Amino acid sequence: MKYPGLLNHDIARVGIEESRKLNLIVGGMVTDAIKTSFGPRGMEKVFIDILGEDTITKHGGAFLRKIDVNHPVAKAIIEGVNTVDTHVGDGTISAAILIGMLLKKSQELLKMGISPTTIIKGYEKSLEFALDILDEIKKEERFTDKKIMHSLATSCLAGKAVTSLVSDDISITNLIVDAVCSVTNFQKKEIDIDDIKIEEKAGNANSIQLVWGAIIDKTIDNSDMPRSIENAKILLLNEPLEIMRTKTDDQIEINSPEQMTLFLNQETIDIHAKIKKIINSGANVVISRKGINSIAQEYLAKAGIISMRRVKMNDLFWLEKSTGAKICKNLEDIFKGELGFAKKVYEKNVGGDKMVFIEGCRNPKSVTILLRCNSKRYLDEFHRDALNVIYVLRNFIENSFIVRGGGSTEAIIANKIRDQSTTVVGREQIVIEKFADAIEEIPITLARNVGMDPIDTLTQLRSKYANCPKGILKWYGVDSEKRKVSEIFSNEVIETLVVKQQIIKTGIEVTNMILKVDDIFMKDEIDNTHCHIDGVVHAHHDGGKAHDHFEQEGLEQRQMHHYY
Repeated sequence: MKYPGLLNHDIARVGIEESRKLNLIVGGMVTDAIKTSFGPRGMEKVFIDILGEDTITKHGGAFLRKIDVNHPVAKAIIEGVNTVDTHVGDGTISAAILIGMLLKKSQELLKMGISPTTIIKGYEKSLEFALDILDEIKKEERFTDKKIMHSLATSCLAGKAVTSLVSDDISITNLIVDAVCSVTNFQKKEIDIDDIKIEEKAGNANSIQLVWGAIIDKTIDNSDMPRSIENAKILLLNEPLEIMRTKTDDQIEINSPEQMTLFLNQETIDIHAKIKKIINSGANVVISRKGINSIAQEYLAKAGIISMRRVKMNDLFWLEKSTGAKICKNLEDIFKGELGFAKKVYEKNVGGDKMVFIEGCRNPKSVTILLRCNSKRYLDEFHRDALNVIYVLRNFIENSFIVRGGGSTEAIIANKIRDQSTTVVGREQIVIEKFADAIEEIPITLARNVGMDPIDTLTQLRSKYANCPKGILKWYGVDSEKRKVSEIFSNEVIETLVVKQQIIKTGIEVTNMILKVDDIFMKDEIDNTHCHIDGVVHAHHDGGKAHDHFEQEGLEQRQMHHYY
């Protein structure tokens, strides 16, 4: 719709009713694209980028980050899902499903004549009710209990690629739980996710392992150096063992062959002096962020010392935490406190490439998980799965409250909110009931993806909760293995409380933000922007047809366009 005289000719207004209708439709389209990946029987998505590289994933946040969208509502939903992924590391698809259903229910409410302001207030009241219900049904566990951690990890990995491709002999959940426990400060209930390094290499998925130390994706510098050292004393360097070029244009005048020989000998003497300092310190493994030339390598090899050059700075930080070493500040004065320790440092062929393993560190504050898989596509998915579990375990350690999964938590919230909605006077009561219907979509989607009838599932869930004795809490949800509605027990499927809280908070906030938008004004996109030789920059709506910027020079002398 154009408004001559009010708006510029290149600005269009969609209109209040059409804008809100379009926003709600777009929101549903985004969530419909990802909801089939929900649950242990969910399907995977494939995204092919502009270069033809494909990504295979059932991780909601990863997939939505890949796709390009233009509509601001779609961008808002993706940002909301990313917020859930960033803060709690799990529940991305649940958040997308909840947002989509809240928008769909908002359409129904608008058709009933309920104003957007009332809908927003009703959703905010629903959020308060839902959080109170979660506080009522949550259960606190010991944050040091490895059995609970194992159950949380198992529930998080259910149906993921890493569990379907790895044999039962390799317990990936135990491996990740051990990694998390080793880097956690249980006294302060603190854990830094970055203390767990994740390395990826092509190979057999059953070769996934946990290294109590670090893995460096480098080779030992010189073939004359030993391939393995036990009881290693590790020196970390941030300065070169080679002659560096100056940053200024300096010149050295050499007038005779003898002077050239003296100059080269002095380089060798300087390098040898540095190597002697390293040997005297007792270090037998040298890892440098900068270069180590062939002369230094030769001296180190003669002394039986392993060296690795041009190692990433992040790897040095991981080595500091795992080995107890400190990056050497002054090579002229190395003290013993700067040396780290590892029981064994050795080079190993992994997936066709050589890597250096630094194992057996004393009380390592950083460990490494080595992921293996035959396909690079699934290695990336393994990495995402491992990070999901690490985030979930971090949530539990920092806030050791849990609830049960299988859609049972959402079903309880829906049942209790319907009872509480009768205490609210006015049209907000209808909005709160619609919120209960929306949050029920999570167990319904789970049932649909495992092959159950969604209508039968919904009626069974409501019937079971309606027949529960008052004062007794029952956790009825969807059993994905047996494909039926049954009680979810505490040792089966559990989830952290903070994930559920974040899902509901994000769902309400994103929905209300979209509902507050009542009109859209768009400026026409112009692709024909160009400039003339005199510096005039402008654009044409007609594809750049002739015009009179240079008519005073005559048609023959008029300058051509320069498009960019």
